[in-house]
Amino acid sequence: MPKKDDPQILDTNQHFISEPNESKEKVEQEDEKLIPQKSNEKKPRITEEEAEKIIQERVKQVKENNKSNNSSELDEQIPDYISMILAKIISEEKIDINNFTFDSFEEVTWNSSALGCPVNGMFYAEVITDGYKLNVIKNNEKEEYHTDLRTNYINCTQIKKSNINANFNFVEKYELSNTKRIELRLNKEEKLISTIENEERINSIINSINKKITITQSDICEANYKLIFEKEDSSIEMLLYCNKNPYYVYVDESITSGNTILSIVEEILSTIEFPGMPK
Repeated sequence: MPKKDDPQILDTNQHFISEPNESKEKVEQEDEKLIPQKSNEKKPRITEEEAEKIIQERVKQVKENNKSNNSSELDEQIPDYISMILAKIISEEKIDINNFTFDSFEEVTWNSSALGCPVNGMFYAEVITDGYKLNVIKNNEKEEYHTDLRTNYINCTQIKKSNINANFNFVEKYELSNTKRIELRLNKEEKLISTIENEERINSIINSINKKITITQSDICEANYKLIFEKEDSSIEMLLYCNKNPYYVYVDESITSGNTILSIVEEILSTIEFPGMPK
């Protein structure tokens, strides 16, 4: 019985009958001229010496940048390991070296593999881990990195922001549970639209927003409303609802919070004679 690799046997995975080897090679050579060849070749891997050279160049850049930012005293104290971590951060995050300044460091012993910054919902091994806390200025903003001693690092600032954004609660953050009075005003004219002083109604409103939500950062925009929560010794003012972003809220930062706070405005407006939400 003929075998599949017999040159005269039809290969079901191809749409032609195989030719003798000599003709086949000729066809393949012609095809190579006509069809662009895919680059399946693996890029040459850099050697350990080349990798070390790249790291050293990055370390030198970091130190030179620190000197140019009047941190020569700190530079003298920077352990080589920290310089290597900084170089790794700059390389992996593709940071412009001119917009990166090393501020300070601190030796720390972490009590788990989370390195002091656990991500909400994740579990970590409870192992004692030595490392560093690094404070840097990146693009004019302070950020904090945590490391172990095996060149692993995390951006603690970003993790904290992510945790807050995923578990944001207006009542907890601004201590609204002891609200005594709620006012809704037009933001521009400060015109009073409605006042709520009924304890039962206030509690109902507070309970409706006492939940964890996910927020996102938002561009500042011109808010239409001001919602004021008056407490015994202080008050919280929230700027709400932009024409281009109906879920806009501003207290101490601009965020988009879904329908959580907007629902209060809608509830108030539905009970009074008022033209309603701006279109």
